[in-house]
Amino acid sequence: MRHYPHNSPKAIARILALGMLIDGVAEPEEYKLIEQDDILRALGIDSPLLDTVIREFYEDLELGQSMTRTLDQRLTAGDLSRVLEEVSHPFLQQTLLRGMMRIALANDELSAGEARLIREALIQWTSDKGVGGLPISGNHPRRRQSDRAGLPN
Repeated sequence: MRHYPHNSPKAIARILALGMLIDGVAEPEEYKLIEQDDILRALGIDSPLLDTVIREFYEDLELGQSMTRTLDQRLTAGDLSRVLEEVSHPFLQQTLLRGMMRIALANDELSAGEARLIREALIQWTSDKGVGGLPISGNHPRRRQSDRAGLPN
């Protein structure tokens, strides 16, 4: 799979495209959301860029791959990690995570693939300080590192 420069529009668009395609098909509601949502527009992603990245994404995945499996079945945790690590700026991570959740719920359903992608992003981008190391206002972490280690407070 090709690499994009860190925090580039193409790296951001690929994660959004993955959110749309991981369950097998991009829904019309998801495309509409990309074009109309202020948070996603703030990322600088438009339909032509998204279409280009989707085409490149499929070109990368078709090399020696069976077309009978969804992206969720095809992509390993390592694949997802490599795609997610191309976005390292905290603001972009927070904004992308919100966008991924909106895309996932655009059709009022959360597929296993969409949940997996969001879970991988949370694992990679979240610390005790919040997503991307920046606190999310009004959403303070409920578990501290000592809680995770099973140690008393």
